[in-house]
Amino acid sequence: MRLCFSAAVAVVIVGCAMSMPRAAQAAVRPLDRVFILMMENQGYDNVIGHLDVNNIPDTPYITGLAHTYGLSLLQFGTTHPSLPNYVSLIAGQYFGIQDDNPSCYAQPTPPPPCDQINAPNLIDELEAKNISWESFNQTMPSAGYLGVQFPVTGAALYAQKHNPFVYFQDIASNPARLAKIVPLPDMTTLANALSNPATAPRFVFVVPDQCHDMHGQTPCPNYDKLLRMGDKYVESVVHTITRSPAFTTNSALIVTWDENDYTTYQGCCDSSFIGGGHIATIVITPRTVMPIQSPHAYNEYSILATLERAFGLGLLGNTTDTDRVTPMSDLLP
Repeated sequence: MRLCFSAAVAVVIVGCAMSMPRAAQAAVRPLDRVFILMMENQGYDNVIGHLDVNNIPDTPYITGLAHTYGLSLLQFGTTHPSLPNYVSLIAGQYFGIQDDNPSCYAQPTPPPPCDQINAPNLIDELEAKNISWESFNQTMPSAGYLGVQFPVTGAALYAQKHNPFVYFQDIASNPARLAKIVPLPDMTTLANALSNPATAPRFVFVVPDQCHDMHGQTPCPNYDKLLRMGDKYVESVVHTITRSPAFTTNSALIVTWDENDYTTYQGCCDSSFIGGGHIATIVITPRTVMPIQSPHAYNEYSILATLERAFGLGLLGNTTDTDRVTPMSDLLP
């Protein structure tokens, strides 16, 4: 395992070769439903307790979640840049991708270079078990949209690089699957989808646009305002999900970031020679009655391993190596 120092954890680490505590293999309790809210490009210290130059909190809501529910103290992006982290989360590997190229299945067909994957993924495993799923994407113009960005010209608010599903051949070429990758114009859309536990999707993936995911893009605001906008958007999504009938006692909501802001290249679980840096991950469940802080090293593979076990699925990619990639069971009371 490779790990470097971060000011957010009270551990002094020399170089990048010191071993850190690895979670013991513990059973993950079955879950009715799992939600993932994917934020962008901010390190742990930027979103947990961050203050502006006037000592005003930039992320009060996110910090409050971290102090109330389950917090991973040693969570890392799998690698840099964004796309391979998203791919890692739904396939257990990133297939050598170290770029944010468009999908080769994009419409219209993009000029080279582009990325395409023909390999098993989480959607294959969910559907094999008849587990419903849906991906909600802010500023996406239509269900199953295969464009590289939207708006089509100018600043990209919806960015295909944050939609890993359309890089997989057996999803991008399947109209029924594409129909489950939908726009998220407002919280009413999400609330309606979760209004009936009998019909609500059991795996829900929520992707804000680049003004609300903390990534930043013209015409998004500057740094402190960007963090505050992201904090407010997290609040709206979390409130919508946790107050919905679909958020049952056996549900979990994971709020995570894909990678940090390139200030470091830390990694864990032997995921890459170029780690994605120290990030925050918060696990919200109705069963969490006291704050939990996990000292174990986790990354996107660990999130996938947790999903696989909670839903009784097979193991994909690096999640088969239980010596390196362990589920986040200590954050699921």
